[in-house]
Amino acid sequence: MYAIIKKCMIVCIIIFFCMNCNSNNSRNFSFTYSVELEPSKNKKLELWIPFPQSNSVQTISSINIDTEGLEYEIKDEFEHGNKYLYVYSKSGIEDSKTITLRFNVNRIEHKNIYSRNINKDKYLNPSSMIPVGSIFNKIIDENNLTRKNIRGIYDFVLSGMHYGKPKSIEDQYYKEPWLSADESYGLKKVSRDDVVILYENAKKTNGAYTFGNGNSLYACDIGVGNCTDYHSYFMSLSRTLRIPSRFHMGFSIPNNDFGQVSGYHCWADFYKEGKGWYPVDISEADKDPSRIDYFFGTLCNNRVEMIIGRDFILDEYEKNPINLFIYPLLEIDDKISTRFTKSFSYSRL
Repeated sequence: MYAIIKKCMIVCIIIFFCMNCNSNNSRNFSFTYSVELEPSKNKKLELWIPFPQSNSVQTISSINIDTEGLEYEIKDEFEHGNKYLYVYSKSGIEDSKTITLRFNVNRIEHKNIYSRNINKDKYLNPSSMIPVGSIFNKIIDENNLTRKNIRGIYDFVLSGMHYGKPKSIEDQYYKEPWLSADESYGLKKVSRDDVVILYENAKKTNGAYTFGNGNSLYACDIGVGNCTDYHSYFMSLSRTLRIPSRFHMGFSIPNNDFGQVSGYHCWADFYKEGKGWYPVDISEADKDPSRIDYFFGTLCNNRVEMIIGRDFILDEYEKNPINLFIYPLLEIDDKISTRFTKSFSYSRL
């Protein structure tokens, strides 16, 4: 029965994804990134938002920034070549304000990109959540992974990870066909109950040993997570094998004329000498087995990229470095705050 349900779910996912993956080479849409700020009671307010850039597969145009009178700057993040929007008010705000970043996107299908302007060697180094060596050397040795067969690394992560982010036993991701009471997951052979317990513990302690943090140690141990976990695991293995790899974050765009985007998406790329950077999207391949081959080296045009890399240093931010930077970061009087509401939307051009 479980196998039948899972098969039906996969078929539904394939249909949904095909609806969201434009078959034409070029996709044109507008994207709106909005942040509604609550009053700060005249306390200093600072907001950081990732800022999109044109590259070989996307052209960003008609950028409009509305801060409802608050001062702002477009700043450079130097380690990975990103930009970000910094909005601030020394005297704070007495009433709610909505910060809006709106821009047009022309996106094409993404295959390998050759660039002489990227220092590939720095993408061999570990980051806070993407260590190299140690357990990853053991995994490489035991599974005969090699730098000559990058597809083998992709397939290994794909077979070892399970998409799911259950926050409670009532969560849809706790239940079949996402997770099963009859299966165990990851190198530690945990149950789905263990996955929920780890999430709850991380929330209580503000820890990172749970899904959604791009923690590659968690990914190999537990084997259940979202796109951040799949691609961090891939990167730890790749970098341990001395294959440069990078982390990308943005948003997937449905194929309707307009609508809301529920949350971020991420993917990775790896470098092949003389040929450039090849993208992979392992979590989408897991959701849609018919496209496993496609997502090794190709991404369709249903996305916009906002930022590259991990462990960001942002001017004026009190808690640098930042592991992941895709959602707004807010500080009130130099203290992290969640007194905002974020939303993302798109419309076809």
